[in-house]
Amino acid sequence: MTAALKLSHKEFHNFRRGRIRTRTEIRRNIALRKNLERLIYSRLFKAFSKIIKSRAYLYGEFMTFELSSTVRDLNEEMLPVLEEFYRTVFQRVYASNSEAYEMGTKQDDLEAVVFGRNTNIEREVRRFFRERQLVLAGISVRIANKIDQIIKKGRADNLTLPQIARNIAQFAMPFARSRAAMIARTETHNAAGYANHRYHQTVKENLDIDMVKRWVSVADGRTRDAHRFANGQTRKLEEDFSIGGKPMAHVGDPRGGAKNTINCRCVIVYADQQDIVVN
Repeated sequence: MTAALKLSHKEFHNFRRGRIRTRTEIRRNIALRKNLERLIYSRLFKAFSKIIKSRAYLYGEFMTFELSSTVRDLNEEMLPVLEEFYRTVFQRVYASNSEAYEMGTKQDDLEAVVFGRNTNIEREVRRFFRERQLVLAGISVRIANKIDQIIKKGRADNLTLPQIARNIAQFAMPFARSRAAMIARTETHNAAGYANHRYHQTVKENLDIDMVKRWVSVADGRTRDAHRFANGQTRKLEEDFSIGGKPMAHVGDPRGGAKNTINCRCVIVYADQQDIVVN
């Protein structure tokens, strides 16, 4: 390790927090994610609404609907919105960690500061986005299929073109709204979990700090059994948790499958090995 990457005594002191309360970490993470969820939900629903309205108009006026072009147009509207959103998530997660460790370092649009050293946000966003594109494309397919089903049912019921067009808006819009809400919750959580993990990996790799991580679940009736049982699992940073029998490096890790990532609210607490983590 070069001298430029060695950790100073002051930086080491700043990273160690001594006593970490999991309840405080949950509140901090949930507050950050709720704000981000609201931001992306409105943008996603606007993007979905634009395509649904155009398909309703085209079918009502010209009896025209193409499933493949609808999927393509939905992706063209949705994916850039989410890529830009991931950028925002990474910036805010890195800034939140800097605040937690009392760094208070200013960031620009493409760089995030980890203990006084810049890491390229754009590179991290592209890496995460590539891993998510296939999953996200499936959302567009489901929305397009919903429109197709509404049209086929309208034809079977001998409805007029204007009636079918109205049904597209009436039934596809609520479906798109629920999809937008699900994406907002899940993608915010996944992106924030990944960004948080990458931040602490950077700390370990560049500053040579031994770290542990603890899985912390939200204690209420909505918490799934596998996550409730995982509460308190502690691992070295480079090790995986075992969540319902699935290996996961962090919340939102796609290796956990949909059952462990969709609508998850768990939090990972990262700590120096000498820190004390309490409820």
